[in-house]
Amino acid sequence: MSETNLLKLNINDKNFSKIRDIRKNVFTDELGILESELFDEYDEICDHFIIFDGKNVVGAVRFVIVKPDIKLERMAILKEFRTKNHGKDCISQSREYYQSKNYSKMFLDSIYFVRNFYKKCGFIEEGEIFQRVGIDHIRMSLTL
Repeated sequence: MSETNLLKLNINDKNFSKIRDIRKNVFTDELGILESELFDEYDEICDHFIIFDGKNVVGAVRFVIVKPDIKLERMAILKEFRTKNHGKDCISQSREYYQSKNYSKMFLDSIYFVRNFYKKCGFIEEGEIFQRVGIDHIRMSLTL
């Protein structure tokens, strides 16, 4: 089993280029989402994490404070590192981290065909399917 580590960054960190590359690779190259949709005004103020396995950068994720909750966004694991539990471990570690910061709920807008991954991590579907960037999504939440 591979180890999973999270490294917290901000948008001005020199390693932020790794997050840019990961988002482009997963969201634009794989899913066809326009590059102009990959970054927004929240990137300046949210928590960013690089996910790595001790040797390789395997993914990235960001968290936006939406008081009183925390919103998981733009989680991306590079294709060659999927099915190695890095995503699940990332959620587990971030759950502990934000619980220690006194958040009680984490939520996300999952791409619909990925929702079963989040269900395995304890998230529950809420509401109706909706469109974002031309892809079906569903809101999901997790009690911390």
